[in-house]
Amino acid sequence: MTKRLVVLAVAVLLAGGLAHAGDTMEAKGKVKSVSGNSLTVAGADAEWTFDVSSKTVVKAEGASHKMKDLDDAGAAATLAEFVKVDQSVTVQYAKEDGKTWAREIRVH
Repeated sequence: MTKRLVVLAVAVLLAGGLAHAGDTMEAKGKVKSVSGNSLTVAGADAEWTFDVSSKTVVKAEGASHKMKDLDDAGAAATLAEFVKVDQSVTVQYAKEDGKTWAREIRVH
């Protein structure tokens, strides 16, 4: 009985490790389109569409100042305020719940 529990525990740990190993992936390319909750990026060999949520971090020059200005004005921040078509980006993303979620978007 103890041997079965140990084997089961090891199997659960390995499965958990595989599920989290490589959880975050990276895509680089140019922005093809931006909408309120998605971003499409064209790379050299592929094209990706990422879902964006309030948890997505956007790193762009002047973003913190723009965010402060929007907050001061009482305006909601949208992805299009910070990311524009034809800009080069690097996107850290993960696949969850059948969707491809952008975790971080870095504008170059």
